[in-house]
Amino acid sequence: MSSVDQWLADVATSALVGSARREPPPAPDVLALDAADEPAEHRLLASAAVADALTRAGATLPPPSDAVLAAAAEVRPPTGDRATQLLTLLLTQSPVSRQARDELVVEWLRLADEAGLRVPWHLLPVLLDFAAGRRAVAEALGAQLGERGRWLVGLNEAWSDLLGDDAAEPGSAVELDWVEAWPTMSSAEAVTAFALGRRADPAAARDLLEAQWSTVSAKLRADAVRALGPGLSAADEPLLERALDDRAKSVREAAAAMLDRLPGSARAARMADRLRRLVQVRGTLVRHLEVDVPDTPDEAAVRDGLTAPARGVALAPTVWLSQVVRAAPLSTWTDITGRSPAATLKMVRDADVLGWITEAVLDRRDTDWAVACVDHGIPDQRLLWLLPEERRARLLTDWVTGSTAGRDLRGLLTQAPRPWPDDLGRAVLTRIQGEKADASLGHAAAPLLPVALGPRLAPEINAALSRLPEDAGHLRRALTETLQLHAFRTSLTEAFR
Repeated sequence: MSSVDQWLADVATSALVGSARREPPPAPDVLALDAADEPAEHRLLASAAVADALTRAGATLPPPSDAVLAAAAEVRPPTGDRATQLLTLLLTQSPVSRQARDELVVEWLRLADEAGLRVPWHLLPVLLDFAAGRRAVAEALGAQLGERGRWLVGLNEAWSDLLGDDAAEPGSAVELDWVEAWPTMSSAEAVTAFALGRRADPAAARDLLEAQWSTVSAKLRADAVRALGPGLSAADEPLLERALDDRAKSVREAAAAMLDRLPGSARAARMADRLRRLVQVRGTLVRHLEVDVPDTPDEAAVRDGLTAPARGVALAPTVWLSQVVRAAPLSTWTDITGRSPAATLKMVRDADVLGWITEAVLDRRDTDWAVACVDHGIPDQRLLWLLPEERRARLLTDWVTGSTAGRDLRGLLTQAPRPWPDDLGRAVLTRIQGEKADASLGHAAAPLLPVALGPRLAPEINAALSRLPEDAGHLRRALTETLQLHAFRTSLTEAFR
């Protein structure tokens, strides 16, 4: 035991029994503790303080870790003082709401990138912490982080996903030879690996599934068929035709759903033939379509996905008709009529048939047919997101201007591109002010207004503030924040000039 260790033990003993019964030990010379002229109790307290410091600071250092490489030299210069001050304000004392702040940070990053500048070093940890919980901000990160920022991302596990594929570590499911490992994986691992592999190399994933078809479970076969969506093409048709003969219903249904997305497939042609036999053009002066119901499906129809008749359960023939309509290519209808989609829809009198055609349009995400459906007055809001952006904005403006009953305007307005087109913003402002203000629309739109109303609407926003209903404090706050946000955006633009 060293002299210091012995001294520490003696100090502990003296403290335990008291300085009156045991004289505090003199400190070793190496400690240079000069307290000989002090009373015993003072010397004990001084010794205890030194002993505490020694025991705390004298811990053995952990073994050194691998050396951390220094960050590369910066290529971009940092942003100027004004731009830096604005980012600091957004990250630490934001003057706007959370949603507006997120969008402003994204805009700051975009402006910095366009200017060829980077985030100042002292703001990098705060920005990376901020982005870790916000997908939109994380997706906006890039060269603006500079070399130091990318270096920091690699040192903190909490930031490891911020730069997407660029920051991914080697050894992911796609980078490994997952094709060889796939047969030995658990079901959950195999489904995930197949989905990733399909995105990376559609042909390799398809070939693997074909080779392993008879050795994997029905559940895995069904999940793998559902994962064929990315890169789905005519090359997948032979495998999907094989799946239509599978013993498991789940596999057959998954294959039929995939083949619905291949309008040029042999199954689509078979469904088109079935539909043609059911549809007749009638009328002399006013031409219209007459749609019959099909007979009970035979084995070939059941194989193609029509519901098999159950024993003791009578299924309405319209069940089979709906399946034929949804599975046949949309072009079958225009081939029958010789007219455009819009003119063809006018010839359909049966509301159920219109509904099934609409579902087919949505399944295939067909823009031309979606426009025709909307023009025909089919009130399915899902069609809105298949329209060209300009047309979608005009339609949404019409809905806001007209009756809002029965429409999920909050969902529609939330998904509309921001900032809104000025006509849409103007229509919303008109509906939320005055004596006849639409309260439900006001509550739906209020959280969106600061980030959705464009700066050209500032005069209308100021006018609306004076005409809001007395109990519309939420709208008054939203419009006030909108003006503040416009001013902040102006400051951002000027800071990067």
